[in-house]
Parts: sequence; structure tokens; C-alpha cells
Amino acid sequence: MAVTPVAQSRTEDVLRRLSLRRTGIDRLVESIRMGSTTLGEVFERAAEPSDASSEDAEVCSFVYLVKIAEAVPGIGKVKARRILEQHHLSERTRVGEVPLHVRALLVEALS
Repeated sequence: MAVTPVAQSRTEDVLRRLSLRRTGIDRLVESIRMGSTTLGEVFERAAEPSDASSEDAEVCSFVYLVKIAEAVPGIGKVKARRILEQHHLSERTRVGEVPLHVRALLVEALS
């Protein structure tokens, strides 16, 4: 079955956007690992309105919280998952989905 030019264009556009998002997530995780970005800053960026620097806010709110927690210096995979479990958050919780009252507790626990 032949693929129409419109469908091909849409597919290429989706793949391009996914690639950009993946690159943004990798950059964010690496900046946390290096200590140049904190968990509090990630929560602040994720809470920004969608019109202000939307790409950065979108990446911060889209990434899984466990990925960010594991990247914090001094926190490993096991400790990160235990802390999330203590706050009743699953591994599939995205940063943008974390309730506001839990964010401060997580910043304290993961610092």
C-alpha cells in the first residue's frame, strides 16, 4: 500500500518532534546529574504557563519523575524508587503530574 505525501510528511514531523523531545530530556537529565539544575528548578519549569518557553516547560513536565530522581547526585536507582514509593508515586509518574503539596517534600527528600 502506497503512502501518501501528506501521511509521509506527518510521520516525519512526528518523528522530528519526538527526537527533539528525547534530546531535551537527555539534556535535562544530564544537567541534573552534573548538578547545574536542581529538582526544585525542574518543578518550577514544569509549572510555567505553556506559552512561556513552552519547549523547556513541556520537556520538564513530560519526563518521568523516577528518571530525574535517579539522576540527582548521591541518589541511586533503589533509593530513588523507595523515596517515590514513600510518597505514593509510581515509576510512571511524570514531573507535571506530581501534586503541589508533594513537590516540596520530594525536593527535601532528594537533596
